[in-house]
Amino acid sequence: METHEHIPDFLMVYFHGEANEEQKQLAIEWLKSPENNKVFQQLKKIDSLTADLNLLRQFDLQEGKQQVRRKYRANKVVLISVWMQRIAAVLFIPALLGGIWYYLQQNELRKELNVLMVTQEIVTQPGTKTHLFLPDSTEVWLNAASSLKFPSAFAGNERRITLEGEAIFKVYKNKKKPFIVSTSSMEVEAVGTEFDVSAYLGDLKFSTTLAEGKVKITDRVKPDKVMFIDPGTQLNYDTQNKTYKAENVKVQDVIAWRDGVLIFNETPFYEVAAKLGRWFNADIQINDQSIANYRFTGTFTSESLDQVMDLLTLTTPISYSSSKRKVLDNRTFTKQHIKIMKRQL
Repeated sequence: METHEHIPDFLMVYFHGEANEEQKQLAIEWLKSPENNKVFQQLKKIDSLTADLNLLRQFDLQEGKQQVRRKYRANKVVLISVWMQRIAAVLFIPALLGGIWYYLQQNELRKELNVLMVTQEIVTQPGTKTHLFLPDSTEVWLNAASSLKFPSAFAGNERRITLEGEAIFKVYKNKKKPFIVSTSSMEVEAVGTEFDVSAYLGDLKFSTTLAEGKVKITDRVKPDKVMFIDPGTQLNYDTQNKTYKAENVKVQDVIAWRDGVLIFNETPFYEVAAKLGRWFNADIQINDQSIANYRFTGTFTSESLDQVMDLLTLTTPISYSSSKRKVLDNRTFTKQHIKIMKRQL
């Protein structure tokens, strides 16, 4: 089977049963994604088709004719009608196989390869997150209420994906083919890097936080505006004022959501409400704008939404009201609606 540059090396050795333990684990993780597994099944089909084609190419028409002649000499007593049927059949087989070979080559293989180039989309619902590997072995953690679009095979001289929401990327290193995360406002380019991008539509702030390596950030409206950040730095984009600001942060606090932990560090309350809403699949509204910019610091791990809200009332000047979830006819649940007010003293 031909090895395509967009297929991870460890997958190919795993496919042929030659992987070591580390490569096996990488392949197993990569195949946990339903979309990646679909690509793997397509590869198996192509491998099977290629094997069939190789067998067809090995059929020797001249040798087939010689076999017919030898058979004729050894069986002169055979009736002429039977002899003609046999030679017709033998001569027909190469023609038939040749036709099959041409059809497979021109149609089936082309279809299989085209399947590998389709755009795929992974969507996480509010209250959920997912872990996946991209076709180049880049590891991705996709946060709640997010979507990620990517080709099932990275062709050309770049690896470009589209993100709406938040994700952590651990990029598979390839200096000749940079990895680009495209959002509605900016593009983040990396080679071999680990970083977090948060770009939820409707948020007042988009951010890129670098854990290791180096990234290049380009404004989509003003392509000449290019910025670079170092590890431990977060570049924030104000979606209203269209301005950028870099600051030093604790990267592990920013990416803690990957491990099921929400950490807030002097975070404006409107950001806290938005993150909790996506995390718990709830509609959280701040009814009093005087507390929207209140700064909150705290950590949540396994608490329920009601427990989180109760803890917030103990540490912040707020009160809240909450609706109960209802079961719909299709056995799904309505969102929990929470209204946050300033606590009356």
